[in-house]
Amino acid sequence: MMIDRIEGNAELKKSVRMMLDSRRMTHSLLLVGEEGLGAGFAARCVAADYLYPAGGAPAEALLRGECCRAVGKPGDRDSGRVETGIVREAISITGMGSGGRYLVSQVKAMRTEIFNTSLSAEGRAVLLYHVERMNEESANALLKVMEEPPEGVLFIMTADSLAGVLPTIRSRCISFAVAPVSPESCARYCTARGVEKKDAALYSELFDGHIGTVLAAARDEDRRALVEQALTLAKAAQARDSYAAAVLLAGYEKDKAGATALLADFRAAAAAGVQGSKHSPVQGETARKALGLADTAIWHLSTQVNPKITLSVLAAKFRTL
Repeated sequence: MMIDRIEGNAELKKSVRMMLDSRRMTHSLLLVGEEGLGAGFAARCVAADYLYPAGGAPAEALLRGECCRAVGKPGDRDSGRVETGIVREAISITGMGSGGRYLVSQVKAMRTEIFNTSLSAEGRAVLLYHVERMNEESANALLKVMEEPPEGVLFIMTADSLAGVLPTIRSRCISFAVAPVSPESCARYCTARGVEKKDAALYSELFDGHIGTVLAAARDEDRRALVEQALTLAKAAQARDSYAAAVLLAGYEKDKAGATALLADFRAAAAAGVQGSKHSPVQGETARKALGLADTAIWHLSTQVNPKITLSVLAAKFRTL
């Protein structure tokens, strides 16, 4: 089964397997896990096993995300449409509004598609990623089809946190947590998928068993470069080198999103150091203090504080670590 490709998460796999084997699958599942844990991959695995119990090429294509997509344009309520994918029996929705918010036009397009098109022998699956980004209007549009779904339609949703999902959606789903695996298991899993052993060990400890984050860092050159800069910043923290930190951070003074991403990786390095990871350049009490500085700086960046001021203050505080 495709769900066997999910690392760890034995209880999740056991429960889903029982529902699939008995063909008593509820029509709505919610998989909850932090960004990078692989909730989206897990959702595609469940969908593949539901639609294609025998596996094969369609199931593999679905795992790669090669299915239909519901799309729309912000500000145009009538712009929704479904783009055809290799896998016709599955439709995915990722919010296309500001901040990744769902557009009601996307939900309506999906709804029309599943009501008006004929079903395959196994039914259809609708994959809704990050439903915590769904506003009340989009949720109401979704509820209209969730309450009386067409025969054979399975809704599989993901969210970063259960609390962020609107109660009207949450109450209609069976929820499962997607948990991180140990850094050792994460490293083995990623190495088996082509990641260099050294990189897999490093990233698995830095990102605390978040498989999706590790794979992204290992496979994307820009992401790798950002991690390297975060590790350089961590070295400066350990050395209490305020000047080196200021030089590095100066490159992000006009890039709030980039600065936030850099500090998130710096925070990960500090957290790994607090846990005694040999892969983190910052250790012990210095790591604990660096973790606090990272949290404060990330919070300031999320507000209206000038990024230049935030980063300058952060660099200056390195000498006090």
